[in-house]
Amino acid sequence: MIDDVAIFYRHLPFMGVMAKIQRPNMLPYLPKLIPFLRQLRVKTVLVEPIATEDPIQFAAYVQSLSKFFKMISSPFLPTKTIRVDVTPSEKIMFSSLNQAKRRAVRRAEKFGISITPSNNIYDLIAIKSKAAGTFGRMTTYGIDKLWSIFYKKKQSHILLAQTEKHEVVGGVLLLLSGDTCYYWIAGATKKGKHMFTPTLLVWEALKFAHAKKCAFFDFVGVWDERTPKQYHEWKGFTKFKEGFGGKELYYPLAK
Repeated sequence: MIDDVAIFYRHLPFMGVMAKIQRPNMLPYLPKLIPFLRQLRVKTVLVEPIATEDPIQFAAYVQSLSKFFKMISSPFLPTKTIRVDVTPSEKIMFSSLNQAKRRAVRRAEKFGISITPSNNIYDLIAIKSKAAGTFGRMTTYGIDKLWSIFYKKKQSHILLAQTEKHEVVGGVLLLLSGDTCYYWIAGATKKGKHMFTPTLLVWEALKFAHAKKCAFFDFVGVWDERTPKQYHEWKGFTKFKEGFGGKELYYPLAK
């Protein structure tokens, strides 16, 4: 740790030691960081800044590091997200949804879909795995451990969607940190999607974040047009997330 910033490192085959510095509140002081990394025999470095980091200063920071280490420019974390202000009243938040999303919420309610809190992470994993198809288990790997860590701090919450016959057709995992509620992982069955469950789940999650006195609801990641070839498959759910009245938030890119 340098300047109270956690630095993760490990030895990788054919790459040597790689170090990651992800979203620190302040970038570590280079005269301290460089000898520290060299002492660890680090060969490759990845730095991912917070959204408020000045892009020009960050570019200079990366350039300085590149004189000593091979720098990774491809990000491990999403470089763009959408954040919704959840401090207004529910009435104002609902009016911020676009027309299609407001209509979808009402349709889901007419179908009799109800949203209830749950402590069973495996119900959500089953839904997500089923929704993701052949590679479903890959999308949920480690989620039970992550949920457990946050649950001990009362910072992880599950919302499940059920039909009138109590069939679980969708769910979402929310993680709380600071003043923000994160939309970490979500899924819905084919039947649930037909009944507009994903939209109702987000709306209920927004209300949940408001009730928890959060300031923001963060969708965690969306397709970034600055790097159009990366995560191209995210375009579909990016369009979905854009309908809830949030604002785009960009993180500086390493070049």
